[in-house]
Amino acid sequence: MSVKALRSSIGCLLVLSAVSLPTWASDFRHIADPLKLSDSLYIGFDDDTFKVGGSFATSHQKFSANTNLDGDKWHLGYLYSASDLNFRASVEHGKTDTPQGKSSHYQYQMGLMTEHKGWFTTQVFAELAVNHLAVKHYKDSTAANANITVLKPMTEHWYTEFYLQGNAGIDGVERYDARTWLALGYQINPQWSWVIRYQYDWEKLARIENEDTQWVFAIRSQF
Repeated sequence: MSVKALRSSIGCLLVLSAVSLPTWASDFRHIADPLKLSDSLYIGFDDDTFKVGGSFATSHQKFSANTNLDGDKWHLGYLYSASDLNFRASVEHGKTDTPQGKSSHYQYQMGLMTEHKGWFTTQVFAELAVNHLAVKHYKDSTAANANITVLKPMTEHWYTEFYLQGNAGIDGVERYDARTWLALGYQINPQWSWVIRYQYDWEKLARIENEDTQWVFAIRSQF
């Protein structure tokens, strides 16, 4: 993926978020809704890695976490949601390619998410954020982030998800990355569902560029 293509993708995210109609919180939210405030559990296989996670929610806040069994890749998330204000923050620990090989990193992100109602019961969630990536013994970089999630219930049980995000460095460091996935899910009942998705990742940090694809299978529950 080229830098020019990534910039075009980010532009498309902004256009999509602008043309959709805004909507607000309701009593019922889909199990895959990123703004849903509920306690939940998550287990899944990310490529060949087993992951576990969950969330704890109050009337306006949600705290979430997930990790692999080795503990070297994990994510902590926070959501504050009230009317049309949805603030999200996260801390992520993972691995990044460097000239010396794989190195651990921390990424801190804060953003505002808006919710829109699209055509034919489609829900669109658009977020603008800023994040800081710190790679051990290599580079630090601050970037602007735009991402969009499209959730489409097809029947009472079946649903699809489309996700697209892009980062672009804003501090002089050459950093661009993108992630997208397409998922098919089945909601067994209001508390349980399973989902399978195909995911593509591309990233460029200074002189290092790589891409990856993977299949993900997960089971979600909510209470």
